[in-house]
Amino acid sequence: MDNKTVISSILKDTSACAFRLSEYSYEERLAYVSMIVSLAWADGSIDDRERRLINTIAQAAGKDIEDELESIIIQNRKFSIDKYNEWVLNIHDEKLKVGLIIDMFLTSFADKVLMQSETIYMKYISQKLGISQPLYTEIRKCVEDILNYKDDEEKIRYEYGPLNNREKQTDAPAESLLEKFLGAMK
Repeated sequence: MDNKTVISSILKDTSACAFRLSEYSYEERLAYVSMIVSLAWADGSIDDRERRLINTIAQAAGKDIEDELESIIIQNRKFSIDKYNEWVLNIHDEKLKVGLIIDMFLTSFADKVLMQSETIYMKYISQKLGISQPLYTEIRKCVEDILNYKDDEEKIRYEYGPLNNREKQTDAPAESLLEKFLGAMK
């Protein structure tokens, strides 16, 4: 079975939480949920659709993670490259890596707007996880296609414009690093 078929069937069957997260170690589950939460904060807020998806993922991660969810949300409001690097080191299983990228796309598309900052975070994470560019692109296309056909009301739109307020804050080293990274991409 090719990647597109696998990804499409995962999305059609589950919509999110492609794998039983509760079967993984606490560190892996915490890293997984933390990365999803941090990504949801990329535009400066977590809307109701993103929150529902985060709750679903936390439930799939197990009672211990679900009980910590509010704390995870508060702790990960501020972006930190160091945290991302630490979380990536805690994710070992290849299926879990692919599931994370799928859930990251589902989270970023939940509000029907894909922000430039979300794309940057996901590309960074996929590279750190060792996800190839073709697989990353395939996951993105599959998630986008399924969500666009699933909901006739509102299609996904992209915002490539200026950085949102979260990245403009330069009071922490992580934000400064992100600004340099974005500047190099222009």
